Amino acid sequence: MSARSEVAVIGGGVAGVAAAYLLSRRHHVTLFERNAYVGGHTLTVTVSDGPDAGTPVDMGFIVLNDRTYPLLHSLLSEWGVKWRWADMSFGYWDEASGLMYAGKDFDSLFAQRRNLLRPSYWRLLADIVRFGNRARADLRAGSFGQRTLGRWLEDGGFGPDLARHYVVPMGSAIWSAPLGELLDFPAELFARFFDNHGLLDLRDRPRWQTIPGGSHSYVKAFLKLFPGDVFTESPVASLRRKPASAVVRLADGRERRFDAAVVAAHADEALALLADPTPEERRLLGAWRYHPNRVVLHDDASVLPPERRAWASWNYRRPACPSAGATLTYDMTHLQGLKTRGRWCVTLNEDRDLRGTVRSLSLHHPAFTFESARTQPALASLNGIRRTWFCGSYFGYGFHEDAVRSAFAAAESLEKSDLGVPA
Repeated sequence: MSARSEVAVIGGGVAGVAAAYLLSRRHHVTLFERNAYVGGHTLTVTVSDGPDAGTPVDMGFIVLNDRTYPLLHSLLSEWGVKWRWADMSFGYWDEASGLMYAGKDFDSLFAQRRNLLRPSYWRLLADIVRFGNRARADLRAGSFGQRTLGRWLEDGGFGPDLARHYVVPMGSAIWSAPLGELLDFPAELFARFFDNHGLLDLRDRPRWQTIPGGSHSYVKAFLKLFPGDVFTESPVASLRRKPASAVVRLADGRERRFDAAVVAAHADEALALLADPTPEERRLLGAWRYHPNRVVLHDDASVLPPERRAWASWNYRRPACPSAGATLTYDMTHLQGLKTRGRWCVTLNEDRDLRGTVRSLSLHHPAFTFESARTQPALASLNGIRRTWFCGSYFGYGFHEDAVRSAFAAAESLEKSDLGVPA
């Protein structure tokens, strides 16, 4: 696409931010965002009162690394955004059995000294090592097939403690997914993500980073450099594709015509926006569903394990009551290196009221099933059809880098296009 065109980007999460920035180098871009802020899951909240008033704390996107987030890193570098090293340790607390551990070092791994003398705990540690070795071997051999994670663990002869006390909690923490869904996860996708992020190896793992001042610092940098137009609190009601234009209709009834549109929304939302989706758009986007997670910023340290040696950056708690949902708590004071009096935490899916709550909200994350995973190789084929391009984290593993990578691909495709096939 050689001429300067009018491009709409629908959705101001990281996929939309990246796509808008890349396309603005040659085109006039208008970014529409339904929320009052740009950033999507990049959400930094400032503590409003008390001794820690004015402290910025992240509630959504928190960490990155330069091994598995190269494209996001390239944008941050281009925008002049700094980062700092962060500890990304995982901790686990099973209320029913009382088991607690964290993966920072030997002291935290044996936070409960009695575990030094428990054969069952040593078997768990041995199974964790064997899990990594077996997963790497099966990835090399291409032998996962269509097995679920639960079936693969069963076929591998792993004891139930590995799933209960390590694999399921780790997966649930990473994907913000309900406990009941993890064992139905596609085993190969699970193992490939773990392998890409160095989680199958106890030694050669990437070093993680956070953004000083909160992740919204990169959104601020983008907005300062972006030459296009940004409309917040501007939900898009529909996108109608015509032979000569893409028509964006806002919720208030106003319409804007563009030469092209990039839909940077969740897959289910993207499908709902299309006034006249094609059968292929229905098939590929319609395979995705999202699950909500209640997210609370607070300074109630009672959500952390009773044994302080078991505290980690990510703290997973399996409740004693089987019907109660598990919770995940990010120790943000530790993760972000905050110099605060309070122990600021972000907790997912806690039913009870938490002391010192500053903000509570709901964030949605993609659910990975065999049906949704099978669509991924074909998602890029939707780009360029009827003046429309798509991007989002659902193109990959559901994370920031996946969203950015899909935005790079959409922008490159749009640049090479003749604005698609007429309707």
